Amino acid sequence: MNLKTIIFNKNSWKVKYLLLSLLLVVGLLFTWFFTLTHPVWEKADFAFYRWVSSFIETSTFWQSFWAISNHNLADWFHDVVMIAFFTVYFMKKTDKSLSFKISEMVFFSLLIGFTIILINRYLCLDVLQIHRKSPSLICDFGVDLSKKLNWIRVKGHSVTSYPGDHGTTAIMFAMCMWHLMGARAGLIAFLYSIYWIMPRLVTGCHWLTDVIMGSLAISIFIMSLAIYTPFKQSFVHLVSKLFNKEKLKNLRLR
Repeated sequence: MNLKTIIFNKNSWKVKYLLLSLLLVVGLLFTWFFTLTHPVWEKADFAFYRWVSSFIETSTFWQSFWAISNHNLADWFHDVVMIAFFTVYFMKKTDKSLSFKISEMVFFSLLIGFTIILINRYLCLDVLQIHRKSPSLICDFGVDLSKKLNWIRVKGHSVTSYPGDHGTTAIMFAMCMWHLMGARAGLIAFLYSIYWIMPRLVTGCHWLTDVIMGSLAISIFIMSLAIYTPFKQSFVHLVSKLFNKEKLKNLRLR
């Protein structure tokens, strides 16, 4: 199958799922911007932050747990988990070649990276100038873990909390796993993504809506455009073709 066939093949276009995904994003954002429903989300933001703050206010165990989970070194742990998921996918017996699976990993890795750089940072921060202060800078009832624990560095505030980079990465990763490995692995990845997102919510770096109206909405939008159109198929086809050509060239040189 060549690139032209992939692009113009009607099976490459999942129009129904694409429209449903885009309608979901529009519906979410509409409830956030609409004057009658926005106060509901605002109350949810404050209520959620109050709940997580009260949850860690007196527990030294949970204070330490979320502080460690919030630390930048935890990002390395998340990277290991992602690699583990992809390793399981590589080892899983399917009709896909290893070069095709590697191409898929390259595609989704680049997709997540470009989404963070182009959408979260360039579009939202530089173009749209969305400078939303985190709950820790606005609310007077939050727990400041940096004052509770002096043995670890805790990120507890942000002047550009929308949208959350960690949230976008975690949700897009879970969606990738669901797409590649099915509902069971996808559900495990989604449950793990909750843990991935929670530390920044607990410490007050992000509002709940930074995740729902920011990270989730962006992830659904980008992933639906990638999966329900020929975009992902075309990229993977080209990259796997290059892998196979290089492999054949090496064999000939031997």
